Amino acid sequence: MRKNLFLSFIGFLFLTLSACKNSAAPKTIVVDTSPEVTEVVFEKSQKMSMEIGGMVCALGCAAVIEKNLNNTKGIIAAKVDFETQKATLIFDAASLTPTQVTEVVLNTGEAYAVNSFELLD
Repeated sequence: MRKNLFLSFIGFLFLTLSACKNSAAPKTIVVDTSPEVTEVVFEKSQKMSMEIGGMVCALGCAAVIEKNLNNTKGIIAAKVDFETQKATLIFDAASLTPTQVTEVVLNTGEAYAVNSFELLD
């Protein structure tokens, strides 16, 4: 009984530590976090939905992609849903193109892919 419990614990530990490993070389994502910006005016807000492939966990993958999207200048708000493998966001179409928005996801890690995107509204 103890042996089975120990083996189960080791298996769980192994899966937990290796589930969201992205062994690719780290990529630099440029995010403007300058403190001089006190008010941001968006000229043309656009809503967008993306299907993201390659996510294997909610806490590591989805959360990191969501954080990178939300920290990108020109993106008002982003939400990544691990269950549906989709991201929904609002961005300033006057300063970013949909392709530039998808590049944020692609630059987060080699394991991630934007399978499709759709402009909403």
